[in-house]
Amino acid sequence: MTTTEWEKSELIHSRLSSEFKHNSNPEHAGRQEAYMKYQMPFWGIPAHQVEEIAYSVFNQHPPLTQSEYRHLLRYLFVHGSRREEWYAAILMSRKFKKFIHISNVDLYIEIVQKSQWWDIVDTIAVNLIGPSLVTQDLRKWLIPWINHPDIWVRRTALLTQLKYREKTDYDVLKELIRTTEHETEFFIRKAIGWALREYAYTDPAAVSIFVDERAGCLSNLSVREAQKGLNKMRFTS
Repeated sequence: MTTTEWEKSELIHSRLSSEFKHNSNPEHAGRQEAYMKYQMPFWGIPAHQVEEIAYSVFNQHPPLTQSEYRHLLRYLFVHGSRREEWYAAILMSRKFKKFIHISNVDLYIEIVQKSQWWDIVDTIAVNLIGPSLVTQDLRKWLIPWINHPDIWVRRTALLTQLKYREKTDYDVLKELIRTTEHETEFFIRKAIGWALREYAYTDPAAVSIFVDERAGCLSNLSVREAQKGLNKMRFTS
């Protein structure tokens, strides 16, 4: 990071944390922390206000280059002490869409491994990594991730195609699911079901066949989630 990039990132972080501190609500923070299983302290600021503060700061100090984008995103995750500062970082990463690109997937995965919880991981998987890889060879990226020791990298692999609909590489998705269907971890089972549920909106017949084929292998949670999509399509057809 150059001196200029460091100073800009430091300024933005200082502005964000100052505004968040000024608008903090300890009582609300306690409820947020409990809901998030005490993964990290909160300032106690509602989501809409976090967005207002973050966008105000980022509109005044936008990242102008790919390098600034990367350094700012990493800086906010390294130096953020409260969850809202991480949320602001994610808002920034999504706001400046021209930087959502395959060249930043390594950084997105780095943040997945640092954050270690669903609220950050799911947003990165669906809204940053997903768009970055939609035209890429998914097998090259997702197969190594699904065999990664970090549960959150595996969850990312399962959720990357969540918004792809007809662009989904269903053969790859099925391979990802078969690789992880034995796992007892809630967040993996939920991700499997979520992925199947969403693809059911595009091809319910394919999902129905797969669920039947994997009977006894898929967890009840995964099947229930998949059935939500199948039931909706039956109801609307």
